[in-house]
Amino acid sequence: MNKFTLSAALVAAALAFNTANAQIAAKKGVTLEEVNKHINAIAQKDNDESKTELALEAKALAASKNEQFVTLAARLYEYIGDDDTADKIEETIVKKFPKGIKARQDDFSKIFNEDNLPNSAAVEKQYLGWLKKYPSASFDDKNQSIYDQGKANMAIVYFKEGDLVKGSQYVDQVKESKNFPIYAPSILSTLIKAEQYTTALPIAVLAYDQSQKAFTSTDPTVKRSNIASRYVSLAPLYAKILAKSNQDEKSTEVLEELFNNYAYSKTSPDNIILLADNYSKAGRDLDAFNLLNNFMITQSINDNILAAITPLYQKLNNQKGNFDSYLTNVKNQANEALVAKYKSEMIKKEAPNFSLVNMKGETVSLADLKGKVVVLDFWATWCGPCKVSFPGMQAAVNKYKDDKDVEFLFINTWQREKNYQELVEKFIADNNYTFNVLFDEMNDREKATTTSYDVQGIPHKVIIDKEGFIRFESSGGSADVEKIVNEISTKVELARKG
Repeated sequence: MNKFTLSAALVAAALAFNTANAQIAAKKGVTLEEVNKHINAIAQKDNDESKTELALEAKALAASKNEQFVTLAARLYEYIGDDDTADKIEETIVKKFPKGIKARQDDFSKIFNEDNLPNSAAVEKQYLGWLKKYPSASFDDKNQSIYDQGKANMAIVYFKEGDLVKGSQYVDQVKESKNFPIYAPSILSTLIKAEQYTTALPIAVLAYDQSQKAFTSTDPTVKRSNIASRYVSLAPLYAKILAKSNQDEKSTEVLEELFNNYAYSKTSPDNIILLADNYSKAGRDLDAFNLLNNFMITQSINDNILAAITPLYQKLNNQKGNFDSYLTNVKNQANEALVAKYKSEMIKKEAPNFSLVNMKGETVSLADLKGKVVVLDFWATWCGPCKVSFPGMQAAVNKYKDDKDVEFLFINTWQREKNYQELVEKFIADNNYTFNVLFDEMNDREKATTTSYDVQGIPHKVIIDKEGFIRFESSGGSADVEKIVNEISTKVELARKG
């Protein structure tokens, strides 16, 4: 959605507007679904009259005795650019609904605050008190998932303390939920970290079977469900637990099926290493070697992959191979494959100009950077994938720090906080990043650089050549530092050539 700001004239018009057709929220018996549908239809018009109608709807929603309507009012005020009113409404929700959805969520978050968790008994006491204050029967079916999350959280708390009995009791409770696969990955990850594979195995079997059936379902609705989406994370966890339980053949079957069902899972070095290890245990050393070798050529080379392939290489060469020479050859092949891949993805379109202020208060204009290859990284402090990719981006910045023909600009955008500049500066300083951060237009989305660059999601990276043409665009983040450096440097060098 695009933001817009109501002018004084529009506000006045809103107050005088005939409310008979606009304030659906004020109608008796109207449902949240009906209100949402009505508001979305109005927003699609995107004209002065629709803005007036939305202002009226927001006012009517704010006066409602239904918490979800009031919460929607805050979101709607944000949408129409009245952040002050939105903030005021947010501040009143808990007071107005002391045992409502927001109050329940706020108290829940306090109990399971990872930065301040007491011992398991103390957490459980708080949790049981929370259940008493906010009984599930007080909320409709669409607001029940938090109770399953609470059971899963309690299981994790006890498993972390090594209490397998109490942890398993809470798992048994959450197993009863049809959404069990949604909560299973975090439970299993905790048990794997504690090396409690015997306890983990039956949990993994149940969650995996449910998610796998949903993922391979012929019913489009089921296939798009949250349960189906967990298959991609559950399969590797299940495979690892199987391998640690001396069920290597079944582990291999699970991973190979995952690769067939979801090709992107092959880009995970952990998945590849586990499957290669399974192959090796089964006497399939050459298959294991080829799997790792292909990964290094097509994906990336990191320490874990090298640690897995080095002994295989030496074993297959009777301890007489020259691994350094082999690795140099692989890197050359990987570089050639990468260049060919990105050459095929090159585009050429004029980059929209922008002038934005950086953290030093300096104005940076794209027009002033003509003659340089410019790397743009659109990001926000709330964006997990953005932050995950930053160590790799810092490594790329370091690689080109002495190259006067390459400029990196990190455009901070879509921040929701009023003090976003302070938050951004603290985040950059706390992590010792040397990024040149620019601040995008936050209030008027139509004037934002993200809009002129048609950014649909972040992180979003753009490579601009010396003549001011966009040559590459990509979205998504990665934690693989070397992969990021290779990708950015390959694209930079191709853009440098024009």
